[in-house]
Amino acid sequence: MRPYAPAHAPDRSRAFDAKHRLPSTHTHRYAIANDTLTAGLQYTAAHAPTPLYYVLGDMKVLTPVEVLHYTDHALQPGTGSYRLIRTDRAHCFDDVFGRPTTRAA
Repeated sequence: MRPYAPAHAPDRSRAFDAKHRLPSTHTHRYAIANDTLTAGLQYTAAHAPTPLYYVLGDMKVLTPVEVLHYTDHALQPGTGSYRLIRTDRAHCFDDVFGRPTTRAA
């Protein structure tokens, strides 16, 4: 997880956890490990108000709380170590953080 202060809000730092092998090209779902989610929720609690974002391989963004919210209702005890979340639940990177500005030469 890396802290980052965006140019449009330099006084607010954010943390990113890059997930480069997601999503599945066949099922249109992300698989987020339960251990990753637990660590993300603990990081969020320990470092509030610094938000944590999962940046996925297709440049979509989710937070640990969103993953928990979208998957908790379907979780069965002892059914695996991953949470599956549909790709349409994620946000476009540029929609969350803004488009980069081009510099004049």
